[in-house]
Amino acid sequence: MTMAADEPKRVWLTPVPEEARAWQGRSAGLVSRTVASVLDLGLVLAVLGVGYLVVCGAVLVTDPVRFHFPSAPRHAVVGLAIGVAILYFAVCWRISGRTYGDRVLGLRVTRRDGRSLGWARALLRAAFCTLFPVGLVWVAVSPARHSIQDLVLRTTVTYDWSTHTRMARE
Repeated sequence: MTMAADEPKRVWLTPVPEEARAWQGRSAGLVSRTVASVLDLGLVLAVLGVGYLVVCGAVLVTDPVRFHFPSAPRHAVVGLAIGVAILYFAVCWRISGRTYGDRVLGLRVTRRDGRSLGWARALLRAAFCTLFPVGLVWVAVSPARHSIQDLVLRTTVTYDWSTHTRMARE
C-alpha cells in the first residue's frame, strides 16, 4: 500500500518519555514513593493553611475590632490534618489511582490484578498509609517492592505514565 504524495504521514505520539518506557509497569521503589508522599504532605498542609486563613478572614469580617487569630487544641488540629489526608488519598486513589505526588512521579496505585481500587480499599489504604507511614519502608526489603499496606490490602504501586496514545499529523 502506497501513500499519496499529498496524504500526511501519521505518527504515534505517546506522553511517556523514551527514557521512562523501560520502567513503565514496574513496581515503584522507596525513593519514588517517598518523594510522592512528601509532595502530597505539602499539598495537605497547604490546604490546611488556606483553610485556616479562610477561618481567620471570617473571624476578621464578623468582628474586626476584637480580632485575634483563632486557636484550637493541638489534638483537634492533628485530628483534622489526619482526616483531610485520609480523605485526600482515598478520593484520589479511587477516582484516578494517583494523588498529585503520584502524578508528578509517574506512579499509579491499583489492586494486584491491575484494576482500580474500590471505595473501601481506597479508604482503608488511605487510613493505613496516613496512620502508619513507616510501613512504606518495607518496600526497601521486599523483593516485589510492596509496602506493608500493599501486602495487607493486596495493592501495588507501579510506574505508570499515561498509556493513552493518539494520532498526530506530521
